[in-house]
Amino acid sequence: MSTVPGFHLILFAASFLLALASGMENYALIFYVRELFGADKNAVGWIAGAFDLAYLGGILAFLRWKAPHPRRVLWLSAWAMAASIAVFLAFPLWTVTFVFHALFGLAMALFWPRIMGWLSWGVEGKSLTRTMGLFNTSWSFGSILSPWLGGLLVEINPRWPFLTAVVILFLLGLLMPLGSRLFPAMRQGPPEAKPQVEGEPTTRSSLRYPARIGIAATYFVSGSLLFIFPAWAKEALGFSESLTGSFLLVRMALATVGFSLFARWTFWHHRLSALLGGMLALLVLLALFPLGTQAWQFYLLFGASGLVFSFLYSTTLFHGVSGSSDRERATTFHEALLNLGLFLGTVAAGWISQTWSMAWAFGLCAAVVLSLMALQVALYRATLSR
Repeated sequence: MSTVPGFHLILFAASFLLALASGMENYALIFYVRELFGADKNAVGWIAGAFDLAYLGGILAFLRWKAPHPRRVLWLSAWAMAASIAVFLAFPLWTVTFVFHALFGLAMALFWPRIMGWLSWGVEGKSLTRTMGLFNTSWSFGSILSPWLGGLLVEINPRWPFLTAVVILFLLGLLMPLGSRLFPAMRQGPPEAKPQVEGEPTTRSSLRYPARIGIAATYFVSGSLLFIFPAWAKEALGFSESLTGSFLLVRMALATVGFSLFARWTFWHHRLSALLGGMLALLVLLALFPLGTQAWQFYLLFGASGLVFSFLYSTTLFHGVSGSSDRERATTFHEALLNLGLFLGTVAAGWISQTWSMAWAFGLCAAVVLSLMALQVALYRATLSR
């Protein structure tokens, strides 16, 4: 097995820092806007959705941009995100917060597709699985800590999570010039395309499109869990910000374990049955979530959801990138569908939970997952028939 290039360590560290900063900012924002502006769950859904929509629009708009080397783009992205947070902290008005939180998402659109494309330059097959597994483990470590830390800080002072995120993003930007000095290979461009890498054909996976549908479904559900559930849990169950944050911590801790395992296992490669099994597990969890009333039950449910999430994310990223000659374009489509699902899930769950109940929001998620499973099967059969 080939060794990981040294500069990949810088990119893994950058992924960790962004996941930590953005996770803290997104989680704390739920309680920040409720306390400062009296926002209800519907409004929380819309401000979170605006972030997702700006991110989605950004990655599609930047797709045709002939950008400079990724290290310069990541540097620009990190400091633009830091500036966006600083502005809405300096001017605590609803409109300013709404707009600059969305601009935070727009700036982030420069980051994730490019770092994923950069990491996948010149790798295929098992090396691709390993590289993407290490990447997933890196950002998920940041996501483990961010909701718990954000919950603790927001209980002390609503502004502290955002100030901390600004500092982290500033340091993240500095990693790019420092890393390129430590590792000269970081300044090199993409390698020339090869017809075959490591003995595996670079043909498009028949699961590319079904898997991308899977990530949209997964993030539709994540919109409810990440942005609407915390507000509902505080209002309906009396859970504190840090307690709900600890549920999300457990979710990402188990997801990190899953990312590590799925980076080593290959049984799920190019198997529709494995993909549908992950979707079915998601349906089972959606049936169980409305029954929860105690903290220990939600620890179990969020932990299980983390394992399912890690599998569906891993299979989507692998099948979406495998065999692709344009890695940044492939990862851009991955991010686009991910955020389309997150935007629709967040807004829909916010409105339904505010209008009816959280149980109805989970019911909607289940109906969407079931419908998309049927679409996955149809797309898979259509691909095979070509």
